Amino acid sequence: MKHIILLLLLTSSFFCFSQDVLTFKSTSRVFNSDNVKLTSTEVRDLFATNPEALKLYNVGMTKKTIGNILLYGGISTVVIKHISALNRTNDGPNFESYSNVLYFVGAGAALIAIPIKIGFSKKIKRAVSLMNQELKNPKTGFNIESTSFISNSNGVGFSITF
Repeated sequence: MKHIILLLLLTSSFFCFSQDVLTFKSTSRVFNSDNVKLTSTEVRDLFATNPEALKLYNVGMTKKTIGNILLYGGISTVVIKHISALNRTNDGPNFESYSNVLYFVGAGAALIAIPIKIGFSKKIKRAVSLMNQELKNPKTGFNIESTSFISNSNGVGFSITF
């Protein structure tokens, strides 16, 4: 039994440095080394040790959300305006003129969303690469908090806390 415990203690250092490597795929999906998709909260928890990577990831996800809102909002505004315009013209001889402002607003929102949606993936990709660099090169040093000299009825010695 002592040999098994000794072997476990000696090989436990190898398990400490076997960190997951993250991969980024399009549409902000982050996968670990087992190709399991991580949720955004899991990614944020993993990135908590690296504030720069966490900031880049959060900026990228915000850009994705704003881009989605503008793109789908603009497209739906144009579609709804067009459907309502078609329903007005089908009413018969009581044709009323209507404004085209919502067409321009919807098209403008959809066009503004394109560069925003293009830029979010670069931010997330950069955050994942920063995190991979940190995971591949872990900090191997340890910190000694205190040392003290101890003596009791059994003898004398040093106590190291780390």
